[in-house]
Amino acid sequence: MNSLKRFARREPSAIAAFVILTIVAVGWMLNTPRLSISSIAIVIAQTLPLAMVACGMAVIIFGKGIDLSLGMILTITNVIIAYLSSNGMPVLLAALIALAVSLLVGSVNGVLVAYMGLPPLVITLATSSILAGVALYILPTPGGSVPKWFSNIPLLLIGPIPFSLILLIGIPLLVWYPIRRSWLGTAIMAVGEDDSSAFTSGINVRAVRASTYVLGAAFTSFGGMLMTMTSASGDPKIGVDFTMNAIAAAVIGGTLLSGGRGTIAGAVAGAVTLRLIGNLLFSLGLNGYWQYVVIGTILIAALGVPYLIGRARANSRPELRRAA
Repeated sequence: MNSLKRFARREPSAIAAFVILTIVAVGWMLNTPRLSISSIAIVIAQTLPLAMVACGMAVIIFGKGIDLSLGMILTITNVIIAYLSSNGMPVLLAALIALAVSLLVGSVNGVLVAYMGLPPLVITLATSSILAGVALYILPTPGGSVPKWFSNIPLLLIGPIPFSLILLIGIPLLVWYPIRRSWLGTAIMAVGEDDSSAFTSGINVRAVRASTYVLGAAFTSFGGMLMTMTSASGDPKIGVDFTMNAIAAAVIGGTLLSGGRGTIAGAVAGAVTLRLIGNLLFSLGLNGYWQYVVIGTILIAALGVPYLIGRARANSRPELRRAA
């Protein structure tokens, strides 16, 4: 109980994210006829790609960065796997090649941003444009295919438990938890919170910040693999909306855009929330554009509420009021 209270004080935005998720999930279940384990498995499978990209975006933001190319990294992963698989290459080998390409892109972004000091918004936007062109070159129109067993993976059931749920929890846990418990995880948060203090304490700020782009690309490539499973084909424009939605999911999940604060669990919760909002609006018979309105409103609230709380705390301290 004490540890939960400490977490609530340290990560109030993450607690708010899980409260929002609970409310949205209840609303979705009440408005979903014939709710079953299979339908839940499908929803989780649809959420998996965004959840992975949100995790990748969150890690990069933890280190006080931003990456506008993640949507296209997901796309290039999807296109490479579908193209190579449909041309006779074993799908697992195709997935490994796609992962290697994604890590290379993440490394290039990291070097250009962290070591050369170039603006991350400009660099990652340029990388996104290059990847969009490469994806269209490889697969000018939607097509390609993957084996049926590969596309069925997210829909498997292990007893009453959807395998997609295991993937949703297991991938972030296996990838991020060991890192977060290591010196690298501590260094990423320290760099995001105050890179000058981190440098003074002996942390290689450039290397740590570059590593966040590689980790973000890895998470996103996993998302691209899962996207290929659910779509069973390739599409050169499949990741267009993912970058902004990933930022929204991370922020809704309690990640501060200023860096150094947030959780991967919160990013996953944010992604699930966005998916359920879309499904809830659809079940209510509302047009798809309302999802963008609702997401934008929630994003503003997620950014505004912590700011207002901080201002209220500052105003409640006499020494800060006198300083102002």
